[in-house]
Amino acid sequence: MTDLLCFGSCVLDLYADGQKPAVGGDAANQAILLSKLGFSTACSARLGQDQEADLILAQLQAHNVKIDWLRRHAGEITTHSRIQLDAQGERRFTVTGEAHRHFTLADFPMEALPSLRALSLGSLFTLHELEISGMELIFSRARDLGLPIYSDTTRDRHHKGLSGVAHLLPYIDVFMPSLEEIRPLCSRFQPDEIAEELLRFGINTVVLKMGSNGANAYRATQVWRCCGYPAKVVDTTGAGDSFCAGFIASSLRGLPIPHALENGCWCGAQAVQTKGANTAGLAPFRLPWPLR
Repeated sequence: MTDLLCFGSCVLDLYADGQKPAVGGDAANQAILLSKLGFSTACSARLGQDQEADLILAQLQAHNVKIDWLRRHAGEITTHSRIQLDAQGERRFTVTGEAHRHFTLADFPMEALPSLRALSLGSLFTLHELEISGMELIFSRARDLGLPIYSDTTRDRHHKGLSGVAHLLPYIDVFMPSLEEIRPLCSRFQPDEIAEELLRFGINTVVLKMGSNGANAYRATQVWRCCGYPAKVVDTTGAGDSFCAGFIASSLRGLPIPHALENGCWCGAQAVQTKGANTAGLAPFRLPWPLR
């Protein structure tokens, strides 16, 4: 049995300073980081039929991530993400190749769902075509099987707004957007107000990631807060994915939300102190609340 299937983007990260190309993208990052935390993971994404895809597959396998459910398409270019870091370690992406954006229901391994413990969507607003047609079917089937569904988010590049994904939100058990990315989509500004607005869509738990200010978790009548961990920032790439991996791992091991929140913040702090999207030195026994 595979513990988690992470689906979404799987790309080749290329740093402007010439660092060796490495696998990245939300689905790949989460799958790698959750593998480090002791889970059996698989990745589902859409790639081209090119040398870049060969490199991605080899690196995922090296991290013990199952690659059987990655789909390759001739004539498409595997997505590249060129990363430029500023003096504070903040990143700027230039994306070329669109393979990951063309992910459709035919690319998703519906047959895998009965063998899973959980499903994680790397980022809402990434798989545009699937969100329009197919993702609700995936979520509905996962819900019928009793699988918890986790989701991060990214910027709303297609300007759907929350109304454009309202049919998907009630299926999500834990929604983990960054405050920076979700705030423009909400009618209110403060974190508690934003969480209240999101919960009205039927999401069970909302977790707002706030960078160096930590993170908050919300349910209908409860709020938990973590002020985060100090860190010397080298590269913020993948910090959100690292937080998600820590929170998901803790949740699946049965830790209460305050402990999962703290573990997530700790994982995010580890991520920004190393260069690369999934290079943080995570391990189950290193977390503030160790996993057993």
